[in-house]
Formats: sequence, structure tokens, C-alpha cells
Amino acid sequence: MKNFTLSAAAIFILFFSSCVKDAGTGSSSINFQLKAAVSPVNGAAITWTAGSAGVASTKIEAKKNDRTAVEFKSDPNAQVDLFGAVSISNIAIPSGTFRHVEFRAELQPLSSKPSLHLEGTYTAGGVTTPISFDVSTAITVTSARDSIVIAASANYTAATSVGLVTLTQDVTEADLKAAERTSGKIVISSTSNIPVYNKMVANLAKPQVVDFH
Repeated sequence: MKNFTLSAAAIFILFFSSCVKDAGTGSSSINFQLKAAVSPVNGAAITWTAGSAGVASTKIEAKKNDRTAVEFKSDPNAQVDLFGAVSISNIAIPSGTFRHVEFRAELQPLSSKPSLHLEGTYTAGGVTTPISFDVSTAITVTSARDSIVIAASANYTAATSVGLVTLTQDVTEADLKAAERTSGKIVISSTSNIPVYNKMVANLAKPQVVDFH
């Protein structure tokens, strides 16, 4: 029996054929959007009213023909108003059927602003207190679809909603009542009210909801 070995060049060719990264080519495009989905938290009345995200890049990762991994991306480096205009970038994509589709927004601090910032109010016992949430490290917001079909010369929208009810899923009314106040405000960050911050960052890593049309 002869031993069978692959040269380094052959291994590289096999790897490249199974994973194709593309800055975005094709006659169709996907309008990538990111917005906040507002909802109260576990009976503790939080009303989020403003927020922004620093979107360094947007990516679409998928498999074409159930086999070849592909990636299409754009680097908008844009500060996005999560409660207002939600369009970030247009990503060019070829026609075809894509499966196991994941939409990724890579958030980073931009223009001296945090990766993610939320402002709102918290009401308990008839008392309303300002509240904020800041993430100053790089984070990724993801959403997914089982499959999408891209027609030639067509335009689509992929709007990912950051579910604020999911964001605060494990944060209780007791947590917020006990939270430290800074000049009368509940500041949730990596240096303030850290246990609540850690819960919210962990929830942010969960898949979000995407509306693709």
C-alpha cells in the first residue's frame, strides 16, 4: 500500500475552495440595518428612549449550495442611531440560494463614543431615575436565517433588531433598586454596577431577530 500525502500547496487549494471570503460582488444588494426593539424589563419599568452603536463592519456569512462557505462584508465605520435612521451599509451579493445565513455587526468605539450606548429611565415606587448602559469594548451582534434566496439584480433589506427585553432578561427589579447611583443616575458600565453590566453583556451575545425582505 502506498502512503498518500498532500503537499502544503494542495492543502491550501482544498482549504480555499471550501471557504471563500468576498468583499461583496454581484448584481444584487442587501441593505444592512441595525435598530433597537423596545420592551420593558421583568416588571421593573425601564423605558429606553435613545441609543447608538459604532458599527465598524457588517458581514454576511453563509453556505452556498450547502457546501461552500462564503462571506460578504462592508466596513462602514459608522455611528448608528438605534432609535432613528437604521441603515448602515449596502452589501453586494451574487444571486443564488444561501443557507445557514448569519448576519454580523461588529461594534467598536468610534468618534470617542462607546461601542453601544443606551439612555432611558427606570421607575419604581413612583420615582423615576435616569439610567444608561455603555459598552466600550468590541462586541458582535448576530442574527440568523436558515436560508435566503437572492434573485439577480434585486435589492433586499436585512434589519437586525437588538431586543432590549433580551438584553435585560436576567436583570431583576431588586438589581435595579440596589444599583449604585452616580449623581442620581443608574450608570451601567464596565466600572459601574458591574454585576448588572455583566448580565447585560452576556445577553447581548445571544442571537437577535432579523427581518429579511
